[in-house]
Amino acid sequence: MQKTSIQDFVRNYTIETTVPQASRVERFADLVPMGTCLYIAHIPGTDFKDTVALAARLRQEGMEPVPHVVGRRIESRAVLDDFLKRLSGDAGVKQALVVAGDNADPAGEYTSGLQVLESGLLEQYGIRKIGVAGHPEGHREVAEPALRDALRRKNAYKDKTGADVYVVTQFAFSADPVEAWEAAYRDDIGKLPVTVGLPGLATAKTLLKYAMDCGVGASLQAFSKRYASLTKLLTVSAPDDAVVTLAAHRERTPSSPLSGVHFFPFGGLKKTADWANKVVAGEFDLNGEGGLTVR
Repeated sequence: MQKTSIQDFVRNYTIETTVPQASRVERFADLVPMGTCLYIAHIPGTDFKDTVALAARLRQEGMEPVPHVVGRRIESRAVLDDFLKRLSGDAGVKQALVVAGDNADPAGEYTSGLQVLESGLLEQYGIRKIGVAGHPEGHREVAEPALRDALRRKNAYKDKTGADVYVVTQFAFSADPVEAWEAAYRDDIGKLPVTVGLPGLATAKTLLKYAMDCGVGASLQAFSKRYASLTKLLTVSAPDDAVVTLAAHRERTPSSPLSGVHFFPFGGLKKTADWANKVVAGEFDLNGEGGLTVR
């Protein structure tokens, strides 16, 4: 395959941070290109006002802030209204990732991302580019028919409102479940572009911990076998195999909805951004084993 296909697939990569992680970054423009979409993950304990402040900082530094709006962590419509109002007014937010969240007990009336979409508040505050969740390896709390129905309803929301809705998938360690999900869910995905979630650079031990917490399945089994020995647990893993395979898939399947990649850096934002920037710049070699090696 052509190296340019890999560069193009990664070129407009997105990445995420958290309020605590961002406090340790002096200037995001030193790590990622200007205009990069930086998602603000809403981890437990995050205050909405801190998310707004970070979004404002990212906007001032020339980034595109994309805060998570997590339905099950929102106490009421009034709280959601105030949060979106401040994101829009104080930070100029035009894009958000709207998800249900994994709280066993919702904080208030919202139990799904769809309820947030259907509240009408995103349109009211001019947030018109909206990421929604995709689950190539399923969801341990949600049955498959419900996942399919949710994608169809998100397409309906896109058609009704004219919003720019796209899917961001849960992270996977390999391309196989993503390609299988695309084929099986093609009618449900419909018109929604798909950004593929991949883990950033981290030790195998760290990635396995997050994978167990997030409930990814088949790709975790393959990853675990690859790093089965204790001596390999401290090896830094990169998503090179998945990137190459997905870029090849898009190259040979022009109708594929796969549009790019989102990195979950799991605390290693600088390492992941450095790696991604080198891939975009073409500073890598295909290694003959289905992956790539950055120079």
